Amino acid sequence: MSQRRIRASLFAAAALTALAGSATADKLHDIKARGKLLLGVTKSSPPFSFLDPGNGIIGYDVDLAERIAKSLGVPAEKIPLINAERISSLQDDRVDLVAVGMTRSKGRAREIAFSYAYLDSPHMVLVRKDGGLAHIGDFAGRKLALVRSASVDAKLKAAVPTMQIVLFDEYNAAFTALSQRRVDGLLADNMLLLWFARKSGHPADFALIADYQLPRTAGFALKKDEPGFLDFVDRALLKLEASGEAAGIYNAWFAPVPRTFRIQPD
Repeated sequence: MSQRRIRASLFAAAALTALAGSATADKLHDIKARGKLLLGVTKSSPPFSFLDPGNGIIGYDVDLAERIAKSLGVPAEKIPLINAERISSLQDDRVDLVAVGMTRSKGRAREIAFSYAYLDSPHMVLVRKDGGLAHIGDFAGRKLALVRSASVDAKLKAAVPTMQIVLFDEYNAAFTALSQRRVDGLLADNMLLLWFARKSGHPADFALIADYQLPRTAGFALKKDEPGFLDFVDRALLKLEASGEAAGIYNAWFAPVPRTFRIQPD
């Protein structure tokens, strides 16, 4: 092969490499070039991400995500999602980051990536104290409320096979059903349950079932195979932890419930 043909071949290979690189430019680069972080939020998951009539969509997750945008030097544009859209919105690049108190489950991790956990709060069951339910076994033949995005784990199903599952579209409706005795319990994140009990104005009317607890951590959801962006988000979370700002955000939403975890590498 002549020197001219060799140079032409090398030039063509370099051009193809450059085109491939530009076509797969990482998410971090895309966000900075766009000048804003597309933030997936929801209107119905208090206190993580919910619609406040006077302030728009706010919450614990939203506050943390807006600090990520600040670290990037760009504003956050909030894009409301329903739970069924959370994964597909990342895969289709409609959002860059989902901030909705999302459980970092193994099943979901096969489709998307998760940041370090910024909440460690198990799933538990909230009941009315006057309902006569003290143990999970007492739910035989009784009604347990769940939102449609949640699920009952296999061990609980096996332990109480006659328990009736009643599905709701969002947490407000599920808690209202418990308050009005239309269901006997509500299965959800421990912090969320305590938040609803406190917001009801009658927290002493409610209690958590002591003998059921399913470990659960929550984190930001990101598109899979974006290591640069994931690393940036994780490092930003660690900085918020080290500065004390993460604890301050937690206390603003959950106090007086004590913070028993730290944001740290898995």
